[in-house]
Amino acid sequence: MRVDLTPCVILHRRAWRDTSLIVEAFSREHGRVALIAKGARRPKARWRGLLEPLAGLQLAWSGRGEMYSLTDAEPVQRHVLDGNALMAAFYASELVMRLTARDDPHPPLYDSLEALLDALGQGAPSILALRFFERDLLDEVGYGIALDTTTDTGEAVEAERAYLYHPDAGLRRASGPARADEVRIEGSALIGLVNGRFGHREDIRAARDLMRAAIAPHLGNRPLKSVQTLQAMQQFRAAGSSEPALNTSSGESP
Repeated sequence: MRVDLTPCVILHRRAWRDTSLIVEAFSREHGRVALIAKGARRPKARWRGLLEPLAGLQLAWSGRGEMYSLTDAEPVQRHVLDGNALMAAFYASELVMRLTARDDPHPPLYDSLEALLDALGQGAPSILALRFFERDLLDEVGYGIALDTTTDTGEAVEAERAYLYHPDAGLRRASGPARADEVRIEGSALIGLVNGRFGHREDIRAARDLMRAAIAPHLGNRPLKSVQTLQAMQQFRAAGSSEPALNTSSGESP
């Protein structure tokens, strides 16, 4: 298999042997691929400084099996992110790593990830931008949930009504308080997720809880490292330390 230069986003990388890297890249046309970048850690390596997480690159590779050999790399875009935006981007890339299979193309998801990174780089609130990425991710990998109709009756969601969501039972109109394993969400938040615009901050938080509940069953028992890291830093800050911590403008996890 030989692939010429094609758009990719670097999701993750790790050291391999003495001088090389294993790079997990998300390609628009070929899906998630594992690439061996031979000699990339040498001081004068041709790709040194290029294969950074979240970087947008044109990559080429060849080979067979589960891992290919990187043959070329050209820079396209480096997203300048820090603080909460950086953690949100790591969270999104980790979701792609966990919920997609290798060599399984998802061009719409690639476009959604690029749009998210661009939005975060331009200062979009991460707690808002991530909701639409999560929606697109679930839809694209086959785990999407109906947001505009109830699962049990098929009736259209109404902005002024409240609803309950359970990963197994789907969405239904609320007739009482939510159980411990359910998420209560207003119809206005569901409509906001569909239309890409929220009218109230409470709807954004409710949409976050809904997406978290919808994603959780597909992660298994292994928690997301990005969420663990952000929670640990928030706890560190809450303890009253004078050391600098992440600037989490919402004070909440992604």
